[in-house]
Amino acid sequence: MDEKDCLDIRSYRIRANEEAHLVLPKQSYYIILIVGSKQILSEWRNWICEQIVYSKLCTQAMVTGYECSIWDDVIDETYLGFYNYQPPANNCFMTTWHENETLDEVMEFAKFSMELEDVSNLVIVHIE
Repeated sequence: MDEKDCLDIRSYRIRANEEAHLVLPKQSYYIILIVGSKQILSEWRNWICEQIVYSKLCTQAMVTGYECSIWDDVIDETYLGFYNYQPPANNCFMTTWHENETLDEVMEFAKFSMELEDVSNLVIVHIE
């Protein structure tokens, strides 16, 4: 098996609206947020999105579950705001939302995208 076939997957659970510092890789990574709670405060969602964007290492953020399109919008807005609406041209960052898709389906999408970008770190966060 060559190095390109090795995928470092970190998966953990956090409770919605509780203080949680995401454990993010020190290299480029993709993240999947699985939103399993309907009761999420907008301030908390903003804080989680800031952690992802401010790491400056996330290449793609994918969201599935409750209000996944809102999460996608908040991550995009956080990213644009972080760079004062002038993101660097050489920085690749993409967000996608996957309504009514299973984790397996989102992971297949992620793996394919990661191969294209040569990224080997995947973080999966279950929000309960």
